[in-house]
Amino acid sequence: MAKAQFKLLLFLIVMGLFAGVLATGWWLYENILLREQMVEKDLAAMKGKDRPRIDPGVRRFDAAIDLIRGGSVAEGRDALYKLLQQFPDSGSCAEARRIIGEINMDQLFSPSYTAGKKEYIVQPGDSLNLIAQKNQTNVDFILRLNGMMSTTLQPGDRLTVAPIQFNLGISVGKKQVILFRNVNGKDYPFKFYTAKNIELPSSIRAPAAFEVGTKSAQFEGKAILATDPHYHEAEKWVPAHRPKAANVSFAFRVPPVAKAIAVVETPPAAAKDGATASTAPAALPPPPETGIFLAREDLEELFALVRRGSKVEVAR
Repeated sequence: MAKAQFKLLLFLIVMGLFAGVLATGWWLYENILLREQMVEKDLAAMKGKDRPRIDPGVRRFDAAIDLIRGGSVAEGRDALYKLLQQFPDSGSCAEARRIIGEINMDQLFSPSYTAGKKEYIVQPGDSLNLIAQKNQTNVDFILRLNGMMSTTLQPGDRLTVAPIQFNLGISVGKKQVILFRNVNGKDYPFKFYTAKNIELPSSIRAPAAFEVGTKSAQFEGKAILATDPHYHEAEKWVPAHRPKAANVSFAFRVPPVAKAIAVVETPPAAAKDGATASTAPAALPPPPETGIFLAREDLEELFALVRRGSKVEVAR
């Protein structure tokens, strides 16, 4: 009897040990091996997903805007310039370029900003064209600087004048036009414009250097001067040509108006063998017009800020 009880006890001990081993193994699998597998699976899934990247330029942009709102406009603008240099792929760069341009333009035409400007007293026999020539500027810039609605002058009138020191850069791939201000022989980005379209003549390959030619304003197909009452309605052209090669050129202009293509319909009486009447173009459509096409307000602004001889750099 005692022998049978001993065997039973031994069996129970063995079964208990076996159950303990199983329980320990299951705990190790569930809490260590299984969790490791799940973590590796999650990591693989995370790697396979296109996770949004952190934009390091956003904080710089927000800090610059805080400076501007706090009245430190120059410091905020400089911070935006640094943002464009250090994080050119940041999603905040487009807005940074817009704000830089607005600040610079407001400053340029502000009466309180006098750097580079001087007072000119109108002399007998003076005209706006003559004053512009004397001061390396143009009529449109003088009109804007002084907020003039009329081109009439009287001897003794006091005008604010400033030399035009702007050049242009074109990025064909980005469809961007950059207005540069030349300071001590070095160009700095002043304002950025987005072109509606860029269609350069086939003879022009970037990179290439050009210069602004004689600007023109046309109203109803006729060239007019800044003194004409229709001047503000006129279509402006800013031509650019290669130095010493005027035949290689293009122009900054507004987008052309789309022209309808005429069609000719075959009269039923002219159809042969029961063929149905058809329509066909009278001629092939004209080739696309070339130029740097800008919004009208942007072109008007550039028209006032560049003059004959201003540099134009074309880049890819």
